[in-house]
Amino acid sequence: MLRPESAIFRRTPLASIFAVLFVLSPCLLCFCQEGEKAAEGAGPASLENSIGMKLVPIKAGEFLMGSKNEFGRWAHEHQHKVRLSGPFHIGAFEVTQGEYAKVMGSNPSHFSAAGAGKEKVKELDAGKLPVDSVSWEEAVEFCRKLSELPAEKEAGRVYRLPTEAQWEYACRAGTSTPFHYGEQLSSKMANFDGNTPYLKREDVIKGVDPATIAGPYLKRTVPVGSYEPNAWGLYDMHGNVWEWCSDWFSPVYYRKSPEADPQGPEKGSKKVSRGGGWYYFAAGCRSASRYEREPGRKRNTEGFRVVCTLRKK
Repeated sequence: MLRPESAIFRRTPLASIFAVLFVLSPCLLCFCQEGEKAAEGAGPASLENSIGMKLVPIKAGEFLMGSKNEFGRWAHEHQHKVRLSGPFHIGAFEVTQGEYAKVMGSNPSHFSAAGAGKEKVKELDAGKLPVDSVSWEEAVEFCRKLSELPAEKEAGRVYRLPTEAQWEYACRAGTSTPFHYGEQLSSKMANFDGNTPYLKREDVIKGVDPATIAGPYLKRTVPVGSYEPNAWGLYDMHGNVWEWCSDWFSPVYYRKSPEADPQGPEKGSKKVSRGGGWYYFAAGCRSASRYEREPGRKRNTEGFRVVCTLRKK
């Protein structure tokens, strides 16, 4: 941006300056409108809790959940309208090993300084890697213990896993494309099996070779925040580790899901996991992609992020 004391303001006639602004005004207007659109669902300020976790405020809103005709979609992604009636905060990052250890007193991660995958991450700060090898039950217990910390109780903050609807709404950040980045995903954008990128629909139709955007396959997790965030300031919503949600999984639930604040089926045998992981193909990392996992099983591909709401008085 030009400052008033710059040369153009000292030497250019005032009329010429106004002429330039008149020509540029449509572009400036479009830029402002795009910025407003991108921030439409996000709240005004982020939150940092007593253990240093950063959480992003998300406003109430509605969106189309699931997918309609994306390449790589599964039949249980039936597209339907969802309305979230209340605001919430969600972790800007996946829960890290450092944060998990602060609350739970242990670190179960495969990719850690003492884990079986330590050779793959020995050059990295393991404390900033996402916690992995965490079961759904352990993720829920982390949320319970975090909520019971004195500073969190005093602030009235309650933590839990996001519902599947909250997760996808936050991931999309106002987009309707396969990824919050757009229609394409390469290993420059997220941590997944870079040998299996996702091409734009038009490129698939044209027969473009996926190898043109193929990239490295790291075969491990990376520190949270290693890639660009979505429009609402959330990192690693695609890839790195799969993220547990609170819902039971059902392949038919989307066809009968309530429009307002869906919580998932009342019962089931597996829990929903979202976002894809470091070992997965790009299509499985889409915003609408969903998978089912046994709540007691632990995998080095599985982690989570938290949602925070204020305790009702």
